[in-house]
Amino acid sequence: MSRKSFHNMIAYEIYPTSFCDSSHDGIGDLGGIRKKLDYIKEMGFNTIWLNPFYVSPFKDGGYDVQDFFDVDPRFGTLKDFEKLISKAHGMGIRIIIDLVAGHSSFENPDFLKSAMAQRNENSDLFIWNDNPWEKGENLISGMFDRHGCYMVNFFAHQPAFNYGFNRIDHPSWQMSYKDERTFAAREYMLKVMRFWLNKGADGFRVDMADSLVKNDDDKSATIEVWNDLFRKIRKEFPDAFFVSEWSDPGRSFKAGFDADFVLDHWDNFYHRFFRSDASSRGTSIIDGGGDIDFALNDMKERFAQAKKHKAYLSLISGNHDSKRIADHLNERQLRVFYLFLFTMPGIPFVLYGDELAMRSSDLPSKDGGYQRTGTRIPMIWNDRKPYHGFCDQKPYLPFNEDNKVSVAKAKKDEGSLYHYIRKLIALRKKTADLKDPEVSFREENRVFVFKRGRYELVLNLSDKDFDLEGKKIISTADFEGKLPAGEGVLVKKA
Repeated sequence: MSRKSFHNMIAYEIYPTSFCDSSHDGIGDLGGIRKKLDYIKEMGFNTIWLNPFYVSPFKDGGYDVQDFFDVDPRFGTLKDFEKLISKAHGMGIRIIIDLVAGHSSFENPDFLKSAMAQRNENSDLFIWNDNPWEKGENLISGMFDRHGCYMVNFFAHQPAFNYGFNRIDHPSWQMSYKDERTFAAREYMLKVMRFWLNKGADGFRVDMADSLVKNDDDKSATIEVWNDLFRKIRKEFPDAFFVSEWSDPGRSFKAGFDADFVLDHWDNFYHRFFRSDASSRGTSIIDGGGDIDFALNDMKERFAQAKKHKAYLSLISGNHDSKRIADHLNERQLRVFYLFLFTMPGIPFVLYGDELAMRSSDLPSKDGGYQRTGTRIPMIWNDRKPYHGFCDQKPYLPFNEDNKVSVAKAKKDEGSLYHYIRKLIALRKKTADLKDPEVSFREENRVFVFKRGRYELVLNLSDKDFDLEGKKIISTADFEGKLPAGEGVLVKKA
């Protein structure tokens, strides 16, 4: 599948620990994902985003990588990965995997070699200062024999690869990102990319994509590093797909990424429309509040950047780092949201279980998940207690028993959210205008109209019914005549 077909992608995110257990140990695995490919295909998804499955001590859900070149035993083996790729490709499903480009685990052997007191070929692969007593921001001391502190990329157990610094504040140990000694990190990451692309992966979702070069306020140096990486890897793998966890399309696309996530951040339209509450920026637009001008201006800018760079925004239902969308929206609002998600330009991503309106749990931290742990709960396949078709013994992460949903129940109910999403995906696949990058929009009295070629998406977020023009194609509720308050519809214009 070539990069030219990216506009056809409809992606499904899987957290391996929690999707399906085939090895009978209570933990999801690659064999379980392979077993459920028919379900993913039946839903209409043609791409899987697979969260980390690498060897890890799991102090951050696998984003602390101990071995970038092997599968953690809890998920299976390299052979299991190859089997998953083979079956998925045979069904027309691509698989993109997480690339943790900015850091490793402090249990990674290459980091431990850099932590040795004696200099060696890995001494400059990670960032170290030259004095264990001069600690500073993101510097950790006293852990290893090396005379210095190591810099972390996020958590204390995630040492940062040394891509260098843009602004040099400490010349005795900070290296310019143009210093050839920092190129070892680039070569290391190219080695990781080549390994998994040769195994059949179709591309990568890049974790913390903007975090490579330090003291890089405008990200110009990080952009330059990504340009260099892409120049090299695309010569060998021209069809590989790269989506960034950046949520800044102007910078992401300039760096060379094919797509950029619109994350659940307070400063973007996605959050303001659907997720904002008292803990962030007040009532969301869908709940009757919100700063409409801010949201529409942000939307305009992001879509303009995608068009300018011939790239894609990736709108999400949610991900493994955020509360589930069903925690924020009721059933009617969820249908409005998914109507929006699947009719906007770009590449939509749905987190496993969101198609069922699964809700998060309030759980103690496990695997470094903290408040995110409750989002990463097991998939609910059927209504047979206690393990709901996920496994046949106590699961590693517990179910939220308040969830009264399941795949089996949703399939039987033609009016379920599951079936509604299936219809939306099928409609998107057959409607060229919904894959076109062009979109224009207007708002009046909380009625939002998005023009998509010959179609218009109308979201009536006011408290009054709205007069419609055009042929109704799909809507959030059955109605005749005016579009009821709180509902949405896609119409085809004459």
